[in-house]
Amino acid sequence: MTKNKIKEVACMQLAEKGYDRATLSSIAKEVGIKTPSIYAFYKNKEDLFMAVYKDLLQDYYLNIKQSIEKVAGLTVKEQLYQILYELVHYHLSQPEKTRSYTRLAMSLPPTLNNEVKETFSEMEGILCEILQNIFSTGIEQGELKNQPIDDLVASFLCLMDGVFLELIYYQETKFKKRLEQIWSIYWNGVRKEQ
Repeated sequence: MTKNKIKEVACMQLAEKGYDRATLSSIAKEVGIKTPSIYAFYKNKEDLFMAVYKDLLQDYYLNIKQSIEKVAGLTVKEQLYQILYELVHYHLSQPEKTRSYTRLAMSLPPTLNNEVKETFSEMEGILCEILQNIFSTGIEQGELKNQPIDDLVASFLCLMDGVFLELIYYQETKFKKRLEQIWSIYWNGVRKEQ
């Protein structure tokens, strides 16, 4: 219980203060323990924040995976749009987790750089498998142009990254209009002309 509470408070402080200003002593104080007690669960600050980062990524990718499993019978267009929708819905409904993730990902301490990249690649692999299946099906069913699957996956991941950044920079109303514009251009680029 204490271990999870430490991670929750660390995540909250990361969102509010950023990595550099979130300290083990302030986390311990908020949890209601002494600072050395954190070391029973985590080697150091980097270890604690890597655990937070892994939890954030796992939560996000699990959410996308579950949403895709629910819409397996839909068209390829609907499945791809659902992934974008879930990305948006998740980040709008989880602002603290999104701030924590963004702060850690955008201002990595050098000591965590490689480990964060490895963790991100592992989690992204889950999404890549899902996307490969969707794109393969789309080509087989004639819904998509016959293009290399890896290219289609890479383009969609870049689309997701762009949508994520748009979500951070724009108010919700403007963002939703831009999302529809972006999606329309993307879909017209990959769909097979009938």
